[in-house]
Amino acid sequence: MSTRKTSLPGFDSQQRPTDRLLFAVLPEKPAVARIEQLTRALCREHDLRGAAVHAEQLHITLVILGEYWGVPPDLLAAATSAASQISQSAFKVRFDYVQTFRNKSRTTGNYPVVLCGDEGLIGLETLHQDLTGRLRNLGFKGISASLTPHVTMLYEPEPVPSHAVAAVEWTVHEFVLLRRHINQYLPYSILGQWPLQKVS
Repeated sequence: MSTRKTSLPGFDSQQRPTDRLLFAVLPEKPAVARIEQLTRALCREHDLRGAAVHAEQLHITLVILGEYWGVPPDLLAAATSAASQISQSAFKVRFDYVQTFRNKSRTTGNYPVVLCGDEGLIGLETLHQDLTGRLRNLGFKGISASLTPHVTMLYEPEPVPSHAVAAVEWTVHEFVLLRRHINQYLPYSILGQWPLQKVS
């Protein structure tokens, strides 16, 4: 199954896609508050004026399925089938430094300033690999084999130097399928949720 953007009946083939579909992990509420606190401190420290990511849009991308006009039912069914096969246990994540990605946002034209980690993100990498393999087995193509787990905090016209920060930690108990409304500052729609196994 291709993850390229598709045309639906009634839509011009040249019309821009309206939706991006992706699997992701959402931070728990205390982690969201901590990330917002870090973002404010970062802005004060470096005199930043860029656009901060809204609390309801904070997430960690696992797999991007592509951009579409609406939500193709066959793709949604296949993605749901792949997700339901995951049997990973819940795991902890730890983000402890800030860096700037060099690929500018297509929406803002600015650099993403992101929260990253090292050994504390192994569980995310494992989940990505498992989910990617199951999607490919169901015919998905164009799925990226690589992953740099991160949380985008804000977008800046100039890069922010990499540096350590007080760690943000939480336990991941589930992952979700999100629908992002392209070029609209709206909360993501959750199309599906899959719990991870409880740690005994």
